[in-house]
Amino acid sequence: MLAAGRGARLGGLTDSRSKVMLPVAGKPIIEWLLQEMVDAGIDRATIVHGYAGARILSSLGSGKALGIELDFVEQTSPHGTLGAALDAMKSMSLDEDVLILNGDNIVSASAIKSLLTAEGPSLLIAEHENPQEFGVVTLNGNIVAAIQEKPASHEALGRVVSTGALRCPVLWREVFESTVKVGLTGIPDAIRNLLDDDVEIEAIRTDTWVDVDHPWDLIDMNATLLDGIEQHISEDADVHPSAVIRGSVHISENVVIHPGTVIDGPVHIGPNCDIGPMAVITGSTTVGSGTRIGPFCRIRSSFLMEDVQIDSGTWLQRSVIGPASVLRSHVHVDVGETQKIGDSGEFIVRRLGLVTGEACNIGHGVVSAPGTILGSQVFVGRRVRIAGEHPSGSEIQSGGV
Repeated sequence: MLAAGRGARLGGLTDSRSKVMLPVAGKPIIEWLLQEMVDAGIDRATIVHGYAGARILSSLGSGKALGIELDFVEQTSPHGTLGAALDAMKSMSLDEDVLILNGDNIVSASAIKSLLTAEGPSLLIAEHENPQEFGVVTLNGNIVAAIQEKPASHEALGRVVSTGALRCPVLWREVFESTVKVGLTGIPDAIRNLLDDDVEIEAIRTDTWVDVDHPWDLIDMNATLLDGIEQHISEDADVHPSAVIRGSVHISENVVIHPGTVIDGPVHIGPNCDIGPMAVITGSTTVGSGTRIGPFCRIRSSFLMEDVQIDSGTWLQRSVIGPASVLRSHVHVDVGETQKIGDSGEFIVRRLGLVTGEACNIGHGVVSAPGTILGSQVFVGRRVRIAGEHPSGSEIQSGGV
């Protein structure tokens, strides 16, 4: 499993952790993927780590608690995902097969089983509304015919993309090595070389793949993962009798839910949170541990990381709030269509609110325009309207648009 990257396009959210360790729907992304692997019958995996790797090792340990035996390899190669795969394959026998997965993706157990039971080399593919952000796959029946790595949007040949989940013989590491020698660093680059040599790779379709490349992808992944939770209210939680808990809501230990609060699932609330009174939380929302949500707040379809403080009367939708951030009273986040720039040009994000990095401080009465993105430790003064993107350490006192 490849887990060495920082996730630079996630901005301040990965200042102190790699993106595989972002705690979506109550636990790190990498743990969700490991659980799918266990459910698919895999009992051992090698994790290639790099940026903030100590956090991965201390969180996962031996893997025993997850039901899988884990080995760890630190990425030493500078050659991207291809180099990371090579670092893991160096000690493997050439007569073995290997399953390569990205640790920041969710791939279902059924899709993993399909890869494992294929007769030969196989690549997991899916459709995506922004195919230019991935490797675009052309098919000949169920065989991969070609792959374009992040083409310009007008050059993308369809909406079918590579998920990066690949089953292949370890023998292919020789092709991987020859690919990096000419300065190419992506697994799709190696696949193109194999296709040029008439190697057949079976394409296996899935509609259960979820990838995180940009901050707004966390909202979609959060919704997907929360869709499978069941209602659970810890015996150590203090839920006021007048609070309304509906649907699939997970409330962890030492959570206090104050009078008149409404929580309409799917919602996951981590430990040691304090919510209300008269707050409303709905629509695929995760509330990280140690978070305080004040009275009369409305939170919808959002991902709040740990130790966030949201004061009274704040309205938050389709947003990602980084750890230890503070939103003072009566902050209002507008949601709408916004245009963003990716590796292959501009594309539209249909519905996005506010994204913050770590330890931001947003003042009383601030209004945030759709698609506003803040780095870490950004300070926003009182009653300011903010929009656009602001780097870490910024101070916005007026004219944030």
